[in-house]
Amino acid sequence: MPEKFNKAIVVGDACMDVHLHISDILADVQIPYRTSLGGTCGGSVAMLGRLGVPTAFLGTIGNDYAGRFILEQLKKNGIDTSLTIIRDELNTIMVYAFIDEEGERHLWGFPREDRAYTDLDLERIDLQKIKTASWLHTSGMSLLVEGSIRESVPELFRIAYEAGVPTSLDLNTRVNDLKLLDPEAVSAIRKTLPYVRYLTGSAKDEFYSFCPCDDWKDSVRHFKEEGRTIIARMGKEGYMIISDGEEKIFPSYEVEVKNTTGAGDCFNAGLITGILEGKDIYEAAKFANAVSGYKISRDEEEPDYSKELIEHFMETTALRENS
Repeated sequence: MPEKFNKAIVVGDACMDVHLHISDILADVQIPYRTSLGGTCGGSVAMLGRLGVPTAFLGTIGNDYAGRFILEQLKKNGIDTSLTIIRDELNTIMVYAFIDEEGERHLWGFPREDRAYTDLDLERIDLQKIKTASWLHTSGMSLLVEGSIRESVPELFRIAYEAGVPTSLDLNTRVNDLKLLDPEAVSAIRKTLPYVRYLTGSAKDEFYSFCPCDDWKDSVRHFKEEGRTIIARMGKEGYMIISDGEEKIFPSYEVEVKNTTGAGDCFNAGLITGILEGKDIYEAAKFANAVSGYKISRDEEEPDYSKELIEHFMETTALRENS
């Protein structure tokens, strides 16, 4: 029998993030900035590596400065790059994250032509690794721009799902009205959903956008399927879990927000880590909540994200009483 791959696979977008604080720009001083592995899937894959989960990145990058930076960062975090595709003629996206005084980020990506991550052809992928992975994860953001990735991701999820591989999707469209999106992007997400066992996203916009309801909880309930767990994030208000017919809301951690970039991606990585370690959904989500809370409370260039440190954060950080 073929050897099992037995690694979590994250498929989708990866970019080079450039972080700048708006206050520094307005002060008209020499602008300090830092770079990191970004993208909604790049952020999750990096965090999985930092948390010690055997992980591979499946996606396309260009053979350019940003692409080489991403490849270096993947290897630095112990990520398997055997599924990573490099295309000389395509461009790797650089995303400039402008951080305001409240820690919220405002994003701008460049270049916008011949984007590498949207190019993902099935014939370039070792499907045996998909069938024998320990997990398969992606983000709706990866499907928003036209490209072969829109056809490949639903098929990859079908293959993994039918092989019994746990699958997760973060809706991550960042809109509360689907009319703002390309209909083909919405179609690609809908084609992927039947093969998703763990569904995450922002409660009051992304879930709402797919099924507008007076009560956002009804929007989340719209996605209920047998065998599927749903986690709707609500920022500082916590998160809602629907699992095995039960609905529960849990609080977020009380932290000073310094940088929200990648908070959801970190949550996804924490969730996958917890479940692969054998935690039940509630303990796994609590750990994910801590990873995300720890992330937004730091603005360091290379913060430590060891499991021991996250567990210490959980022991020493209070939960919001008003959540």
